[in-house]
Amino acid sequence: MLSSKFVVGAVGGAAAVVAVGGLGTHLLSGTESTTGLDQYTSVLVDGHRALAANIVEGRTEGKYHPLPWVGTAVSVSCPSGLEAVAGATLTCVGEESGGRTVDIPVTVVRATAQSVTWRFER
Repeated sequence: MLSSKFVVGAVGGAAAVVAVGGLGTHLLSGTESTTGLDQYTSVLVDGHRALAANIVEGRTEGKYHPLPWVGTAVSVSCPSGLEAVAGATLTCVGEESGGRTVDIPVTVVRATAQSVTWRFER
């Protein structure tokens, strides 16, 4: 018969593995990102400083499907840069490997002269 210490240790160890896995999934599956605005990442859109489309596309694509059990792999394209103004929105398009497309709304959460914090919906 198994000792009670072994059973408690095994159950506790399994619970710790599940908790760490859940925390890792939560941290890696976030949809919010803060990006600095500099000569390489910013462009002008309608006269406003904006985060370049290729930066939004790359970050969204990487975070849309960060783990095999989170999200769907997509190739992302955005029609323009994301204005660095709180509340600004942009709809990018993700194309799955089968050709199906999905709209990906992107919203600016906060913006300063140095950076923009934005998120997308999965």
